[in-house]
Order: sequence, then C-alpha cells, then structure tokens
Amino acid sequence: MNKLNSLVCLLAVASLSVGVTAQENEVDPSGMISPLGGGSARGLGALVAGPYDVESAPYDNRCLGVEEAWGHLWVTGRGHTSVGDNYMIHQYDMNGVYITSYPQNVSSSNLAGWGGRDMEADEVNNMLYVGNDNGYVEVMSYDATTGALTYSNTVWSNVSGTVRALCQDPGSGNYFTKSFTGDISEFDMATGTVINTFSNTMVSAYGFGWDSSMGTIWSSDTGAGGTELDPATGMSTGRSFIGSGGAQGGVDVYFDARGNAGAGGMVMATLTQEAPDSIYVYDTVGTPPPAWANLPTAFVPAGGYTENFDSLGGVVPGHMATNHGLQGTNDPEAWCNVGQQGASGLAAFSGTQSLEMGLDPISTNYHDVWNALIVGLNGGGSTALTLDMQIIDHGEESHIWDGIWVSDNGTDWHFTGQDWNPLGSAWQAVTGIDLSNAGADCTGDFYLMFAQNDNFPCGYLDGVQIDDLVINGGGPSGPSLAVNNLVSGATAVVDCNNCTPGGVVYFVWSAAGGGPIGTPFGTGYVSPPYSVIPLMADMVGDAQLQQPVPPGLTGMNLWFHGADVGSATMLNALAMTIG
Repeated sequence: MNKLNSLVCLLAVASLSVGVTAQENEVDPSGMISPLGGGSARGLGALVAGPYDVESAPYDNRCLGVEEAWGHLWVTGRGHTSVGDNYMIHQYDMNGVYITSYPQNVSSSNLAGWGGRDMEADEVNNMLYVGNDNGYVEVMSYDATTGALTYSNTVWSNVSGTVRALCQDPGSGNYFTKSFTGDISEFDMATGTVINTFSNTMVSAYGFGWDSSMGTIWSSDTGAGGTELDPATGMSTGRSFIGSGGAQGGVDVYFDARGNAGAGGMVMATLTQEAPDSIYVYDTVGTPPPAWANLPTAFVPAGGYTENFDSLGGVVPGHMATNHGLQGTNDPEAWCNVGQQGASGLAAFSGTQSLEMGLDPISTNYHDVWNALIVGLNGGGSTALTLDMQIIDHGEESHIWDGIWVSDNGTDWHFTGQDWNPLGSAWQAVTGIDLSNAGADCTGDFYLMFAQNDNFPCGYLDGVQIDDLVINGGGPSGPSLAVNNLVSGATAVVDCNNCTPGGVVYFVWSAAGGGPIGTPFGTGYVSPPYSVIPLMADMVGDAQLQQPVPPGLTGMNLWFHGADVGSATMLNALAMTIG
C-alpha cells in the first residue's frame, strides 16, 4: 500500500443544455438492458483501453456498431437527430481519436430505420460487411491507398429480421448473426442462404466478434458485457463478464498488445450506447488464477450457513482452510486469522473473533503478503445462494485477487463482484453477494474464498476484517456434521444438525483411515476399527456431544462420519488433524 498522503481534486463539470439533443439508444425491446449478475475470474473482462468517446467529435448520439480493421476502429452511426438520419461510418485511430466519416449505404426499403449495426471486415479482400434491417447486409469497399470506404453492393440474405450482430468463422467462411434474444443464424454471405439456426434466449446480442484463439464467438450482452458462445451449439461456454452498464452495442475481437494483462492477447472492443456513446476494450484472456496450497477437507451445507468465528475456539475446522502465501509458499508474517494465530487486539463486529487478513498486526517488516480463507460448502442443488456479511476495511487498495470468489474445483476461481475497495473504515453490512451466478457450479460441493493482498499490518493502514457470515437460499439443509475445537488437552464439540427431530443419530470416528466401508445408509468414510456413538436429536433435529481430547495427541489424524437413522441419510464426512 502506498502510504504517501494524496490530495483528492474534485472537478465540477458544467454541461450546456442549449442546443443539445437527448441521447438516443436502440435497446432490446424485451427489456434485457440491466447488468448481469456475477462475472468470471478477474483478468477476463478487465478494461485494457478506453472508454473512447465516439459521439462528440462526429456529433452522432446514435452510434451502434464497432469493427477493428486496417489499423483503425470503425463505428456505425445513424446520425444526430438535429441533423437528420445521415447514416455514417465513422473512422477512429486505435486510441479512439476521430479521423473522418464516410456515408453508409441504406437500401430504400430500410430508410427511416437505424441503418448499419454491427460489422465484419474481410481485410484481405478490402471489404466491410455492415448488418442492416430485413436480412440486408450492405457491403462497403475499402481503398487501401486512400483509406476511404465506398458502397459496393447489397446482400439480401435469408436471415429473418435484423442482421444486428455479425462475425465470420474464418475456417468455414460462414457468418453468424443474432438480434437481441432472437435465434442465432449461421449463413452463407455469397448466397444469403441460412445454414443453421440456434435458439439462445438467455443472451441479448447486439454485436458478435470471432475469437480466433479459441474458435468461439463473443457476444455483447446486457450491461454491455460479454458472453462467449460455442458456434457449434449457440450455447454459452460459461465464460462471461460484466461491462460498463450501458446499453449493449456492436462488438469486435482482435489481438492487442494491451490484452492478457499487458502480455498481449485477444481483446473485445464493444460499442456501449450511453452518454456519450463510447468504445470499451476488454480482456478476453485473463490472468491465470493463483494456486492456493490449502483447501478444506470437508463441506457443510451452504443454505442457512452462518459463521461468527467465535465458536471455532481458535481452531480451523475441516470445512475451512487458511492460506498465508501464494503458489504454495508460507509467509510467517501473513495474517489470515480466525483465532488460530492468536489474539490481535482488533475488535470483532460481534463476540470476540472475526476473520482478520493482512500483514501481522505487530509487524514492522512491511512487505507484500497474500491471504485467503477458503470455506467448503455444499449448495444442495440450489441455484440461488447469496452471502451477507459485516466488514471493515482498514485502508486496502485494489489488487487483482482481492475479494470474494467461488470455485467448484479449487483451481478455477470466479469473482463474485465484491472486493474491498472502497469499503469504509467502520463496520458495515454488505448483503446480497450472488454466489450462484458468478461462474462456478454451486449446486453441489464448492469453495467460497475470501482473498486479500497488501503490505501493511491488519488494522494499521491495511487489512480487512469480516464477521457474521450468513448464506441465504437453498432448500432445507440435509443432516450435517461438524467437529469444532479439536485440540489436544481441550474439549471438542461435535454438532449434528438438521437431523430427524427426536431421532437417533450415529456419530462414528476412526483413527485408522477414511474407508470406504458399506453401511445400511450408504458409503461410510471411516476405516475399521471405528467407534459408533448413538446420539439423540432434540426436537429441532440437532444433537451435540462434548468430548475431552487427551493431551499429547497434537498432529494425530482422525476421520469422522455418521448417519441420521430417521431419514436414512449419511452425514458429511470429515478428515481432521488434532491441533
């Protein structure tokens, strides 16, 4: 963290109202114009250039499509309302500086519409294809000597409706188009024949760009973000990101030295209809996620999950794992503390303990540290899990892996949209963090990660504290098992929850291994010899056992499992080490 005090300059911008015509956008009539929830791993969707104002210089507040070709950016525009529908294609350099404009061709049957939408260039043959209404594609010819665009011919395709999004598969030579939530059409530009159609009403498309590195299509989507599509099926690949939040417009995908975190890679330029209409350039490659050494060994039900860190008793349970360094390293001064690293003196939101992340609170050896608490959860089939929490930010600055992430495999992490900056320096509630739509499959076992990176002590100019976690959503949670305070010389607490009210619950433990063995209720993950302890659930379905842990057993491995007799359901298995 840069500790030099900075002065914040406030610039008040006054805008003239005389003679200014209201912004006009062509939006999805179905109403799909609000941002999508979730998003994918950071890096993917990172803004690498822009926004470039493409409205002011040509005086066109109805810009629509964008294409990168012949070393320039090209934008279609209907024209400013005070001038009339002059239907132009505007030329910009690669930094968004306006150069000049050329007239579009708009066939007579399409006059009084919006004109050209998205575009696709055939740079080798110096042709620019411009999608239009009624299945029309207006073909422009590029003069490599003068740089001018002139009308060549019109393709009357068999595409139904507007050729709004447009890109070409260079392998097959076929073109793809889609209009908002309508069907995706694959067609032959030479004959206009539609070859394939695919239905995908989940994506509202205005622009298409072909990603030559992946063999996929990037589509603009609600919130002016991007969604990757499989050209063989028309379905999403699962990769997407949120854009600037304006109304979506045209798209192009191309190689840019600024992509892939500056290493060079494919980027997506998107025309966003806003005030002013602008081009944003986003990374489609992304930075590989870090490898976290420690993952939980158990999963607990996500729906209804709560955690205030007090009941842990300073022991990291099996459904949690702490990481104190990146890529398998262990920094002794990295502070990812739920009580196991000792008392910090920092006040929790409630009780005595919270999650604390930063540099060791008493360190004076200021250096960069990485921390992550990872929680193992099971969504139980739910597709609507949200997280509420209390948080205090002691001065964090933005770093690429700060924030809350989810993963269904422990390797590929997906950003939920919630990071630490610019949260306040006092405890505050953050609610409704969408876990289910971030990009990971959270219907079964998955990981929830709180990650932090900075270089000053937790509580002193850096670090965050998190408390009182609550996960909402999911159906009724099934029977579950948790073992807390498994510490040599202490008293461990066994909790069986969501079992049959008033019924028998079997708690099973073994020091020999994790099975598997056969049981009347399913596969058991303990090895013989094992001990079976019957417990009686109370009237809400909870059973508890407190058991002293003998001294001198630190480092000993134990395996726990069990079953709820009334529902004939296995509890979750745990593999733990005595602390």
